[in-house]
Amino acid sequence: MIDKLTKWAQAGDGHAMYKLAVILRDEKNFPQYEYWLKKSAEAKHFDAMKEFAKLLRDKSEFAAALEIYKELAKDLFDVESMEIIVDMCAQSQGVPENDSDTLNFVLKIIDGMYNEIYLIDRGHILMRTLMFDTRRHNECTMRYLEAIERRRIAARIRKILSTTEA
Repeated sequence: MIDKLTKWAQAGDGHAMYKLAVILRDEKNFPQYEYWLKKSAEAKHFDAMKEFAKLLRDKSEFAAALEIYKELAKDLFDVESMEIIVDMCAQSQGVPENDSDTLNFVLKIIDGMYNEIYLIDRGHILMRTLMFDTRRHNECTMRYLEAIERRRIAARIRKILSTTEA
C-alpha cells in the first residue's frame, strides 16, 4: 500500500501525498511526514494545508502559518482559519498585536459573503435567505452554522478594532 501511495505521491497526486504523510506520522517517521505534508499542502490539499499550518504554528513559524490560514480563509472561506487568524492577531503570532490590516482582511472576507441566517422552528424554516434557495432543513444546517460563526467572528473583530482605535 505504501509503495502505491509513494508512486502516486511522486507523480504529484496531492491526496496521495496527504495519505502517505498520515501513514508516516502514525509510524513516527516525522521527517518524511513533514516532507509529504508540505508537498501536499503546496498541492492545495485542504486537510494538508490545515495540518501543515498547525504544524508550522506549533514550531513557532507564525508568518508562514499565517499565510496558509489566510489562503484557506480567502480562497476556501474556511471559518476555522478565520478564527485562528484572529487568535494569532490577539497573541502577536506573525503580526503585531491586533494588527488592523490582518483583522480587516478577515472582516472583508466575511462582509463579502452572504451572512443571513434561517429562522428555524422545530425543523421548519419560517424564513429563508436567497443564498440557500431551499426549504429542506437538512440542506441548510451546515451553512446556517457557518453563517452564525462568521457573524460571531465579525463581531469579535469589530470589538477588537473599536478598542484599539479608542
